[in-house]
Amino acid sequence: MGRLSTFKRGFASTLVLDVASRGMSALTLIVLLRALDTADFAFVVLLLNVGQFLGSAATGGIRLRYARIEAERVSRGDEEPSAFHSTLTSGSILIVLVAAIGLLICSALGVGKGASERLDFALLATTFTLGTAGAEMAIYHWQAQLRFMRAGLIQFTRATVVFVLALGATFGIFESATAVGTAMAIGVCVVAAIVSLPIAFETRGAERGRDGRFGFGRETMSLTLYSLASAGWAYLDIFLVAALLNDVAVASYGAALRYISIVMGPVPALVAVLRVRTSQHDMVDSERARREMMFRWIRQTFIPTLLVIGGGGIAAIWAIPFVDGGKYPLSVPIFEVLLIVTLVQFILLPAPGLLIAQKRYTTLAVVNVIAVVVNVILASAAAPLIGVVGVAVAGTTVGIAQAFAVMVLALNSTGGSTSGPDEVAREAAASATDLGPVR
Repeated sequence: MGRLSTFKRGFASTLVLDVASRGMSALTLIVLLRALDTADFAFVVLLLNVGQFLGSAATGGIRLRYARIEAERVSRGDEEPSAFHSTLTSGSILIVLVAAIGLLICSALGVGKGASERLDFALLATTFTLGTAGAEMAIYHWQAQLRFMRAGLIQFTRATVVFVLALGATFGIFESATAVGTAMAIGVCVVAAIVSLPIAFETRGAERGRDGRFGFGRETMSLTLYSLASAGWAYLDIFLVAALLNDVAVASYGAALRYISIVMGPVPALVAVLRVRTSQHDMVDSERARREMMFRWIRQTFIPTLLVIGGGGIAAIWAIPFVDGGKYPLSVPIFEVLLIVTLVQFILLPAPGLLIAQKRYTTLAVVNVIAVVVNVILASAAAPLIGVVGVAVAGTTVGIAQAFAVMVLALNSTGGSTSGPDEVAREAAASATDLGPVR
């Protein structure tokens, strides 16, 4: 019961601090909406989304593998040292490489108003992303260590720093979008240095394991590809909008994405706890427990989630125009369309973690690469014909198909024990939605 309580408390503390962090994000969005004109707001919201995409997607696979291994190690009581230092190093190197490749691609396609503007944005986005990823790495580390409160405090601190710096635009301290973005990038990097460098120094001598000197081998490559593709249909869409449509479309879609990230409420907290929960030894070792966890989750979450998502879609008709002063009316239908895929992804939330628990990283990567390719094709066709709302419809269609595909694959398990005492398997499954492991 002690470990069961650990996960319940972990979810509660993660949820509270996550909601508080999202409250700060909401205030930041409102401040930027009110203080910046359309072009400046589009620049800042694009910077934030690029930073989140690269920080969460490009290095997400590296962190997922680290969290998967570290959480199972902690649950089994193993004494192996952490590979935090090598994982943080590999993530930072990957961010710089991806940013350089992105800059080359944008230059070849002629995206942006000129070479100088592209270079300035790339440097700013890379700095912001390095800070975001460094803080996320520390968050994943403490979650795997079952120190959920400490992880949540890091997230809240980062959101608070960004909000305080956004206020600079309101009070005239920062007079341009570039100045606002620079201040945010530096602030996030300072937070990352404070929370991640001490852990990195403590683990410099840790064994690097089979994934190479910098923790980037076959398994990490598969998870990185999965993370890039899984985030692709959400964040890639705003890049397509920026390339194919105008500043108003970018601002509308970017604002809708920010609203979605705010309204998701407990989802990030649940993902954080489920990521650790599905890596505990009872889930890793029992196929029956994994299947029962999936079915119990669907039964218990479908109706409540449907009511909440439906209510959010109705409230958006009045709430979004109130927040943005009616500047971006297309944010309302975009937001409502994206709510549909949010509903499906929530009721199938444990599926990716269950596949990761089975170490079926390549399977996840393949499914998500196919999803992002189809999304690019559909969104590119929809943008000139239907506009920015069509891009949202394309992304939602792909997201729903991907979520169901991952669930089906997770239930067709190839790993873990399929035999063993029924009583143990039932106990493990029953505890799954209570967020507690079985010894």
